[in-house]
Amino acid sequence: YAIGEPAPAYRHLRRRHWRHEMPFLLADLYIDERLRDRITQEAIETKTALRLIHDVPDLEVADARQTLTIGTADVETAEALMMPLNGPVAIVHRRVVDRDGVLVMVAEGIYRGDVVRFDIKLR
Repeated sequence: YAIGEPAPAYRHLRRRHWRHEMPFLLADLYIDERLRDRITQEAIETKTALRLIHDVPDLEVADARQTLTIGTADVETAEALMMPLNGPVAIVHRRVVDRDGVLVMVAEGIYRGDVVRFDIKLR
């Protein structure tokens, strides 16, 4: 569901993350354009979405939400993640709001299903 008020404009970033010479995540990020000068090119190239936004100088995160959906890889995703067509994927939507109530980041990540793991303490 929606949280925060939209920023005037967003910068779109699309990245593919690798680990051990294997792609494991396709990510689309929309970051408040006003934060552009506070994010280095190195950070864009190396950090995951939440780490990237967390490390922005003078940005205080007031709320962050994540929604996970299980799906299957379409042709483009399967090719980009080097996995079988219709293989399992985890689709993660993230939204981050700053202390002023502005939606400073929206991200969608598609993870290979064989790299997703949740450890949750139930009691």
